[in-house]
Amino acid sequence: MKKISIVMTMDCEPTTATSDAAATGPRDWAHGERAARGYWEIGQEFGIPITYFIHPETAIGQADMWKDLESKGAVLGLHMHPWKYSMWKYEGKKYCQHYGGLTEQEQRDLMTEACDLWEEAIGHRPLYFRPGTFSANDALYRVLDDLGFKGGSCSAPGRMLPEMRAIWTGAEPDPHRANAVFRQVKGDLDFVNMPQSMDFSKLLTGRIGRRMYADLRPDIDWPGQYGVEWSTIAQNIVAQLMERNPAVPVMGVVTHNHYEYFDDNEPAAIRLREMLNETFKACRDKGIEPVPHTLADIVSAVSALPRETEALITEGAIFETKGEVPTLKK
Repeated sequence: MKKISIVMTMDCEPTTATSDAAATGPRDWAHGERAARGYWEIGQEFGIPITYFIHPETAIGQADMWKDLESKGAVLGLHMHPWKYSMWKYEGKKYCQHYGGLTEQEQRDLMTEACDLWEEAIGHRPLYFRPGTFSANDALYRVLDDLGFKGGSCSAPGRMLPEMRAIWTGAEPDPHRANAVFRQVKGDLDFVNMPQSMDFSKLLTGRIGRRMYADLRPDIDWPGQYGVEWSTIAQNIVAQLMERNPAVPVMGVVTHNHYEYFDDNEPAAIRLREMLNETFKACRDKGIEPVPHTLADIVSAVSALPRETEALITEGAIFETKGEVPTLKK
């Protein structure tokens, strides 16, 4: 492994006035614009173009800004919290679930609606997607592939948030073609998924028993709240990538559009710069070149690889202690 791609993403939520006062999201559109543009400027300090996942209401409310950022090299995709969309469009009477709580038909109907609104605002169809809270069920990739999406960042390996229908235990950790029937494993769909990058060294427990691994997320004060330093997270992710040696190695950053990234004194902005400095340093300390990319670049790289065919493993003993893993002989 000689290079690792660095991808910066932002989930761009609607204002809390359209969803709920306690929800993620900016207080008004001016706040959201400062966040999105400030994040772009910090990305530019490190030479990294941003991938923005934009909620339909946000696409409509800030269309001119998104077109401007896209002209500068940003990649735009669709973001969706069905319950937020429901509060805005249906007064909470339809689609009022986390994404993983929707049936396959509900997902198809919702995403068709959302894509039409997004296209009307931005001027073209969204090709990339991320569900809010990484909430999903096994219909996710089948629906996205059928609707013409090229890729997304839809999974958070190891995350356990059952109440938000976000369960990703044992999920594939690196960019891959998605599976049509089982979301945690590789498949042969055209749709490419770039999982959120995790430090798998220690599973952390948060509020009401929620579990996840530390990741490259300036929203959370990992050192202050969990005693995990940014340098440790970055070094561990690099070491784990080197051990797995994926065809397309990525370190992905995620944040939201309610932080004042234009303000150098904003805690999230301070954390972001420290995290990026430690990420670049961790790569270079191992003799690896960190290369700025967008999600579109990652999707193209995975799509160019030969499709993999997974051998069917027969059960044998549940835990193999010696010998070869049994596979079906054809």
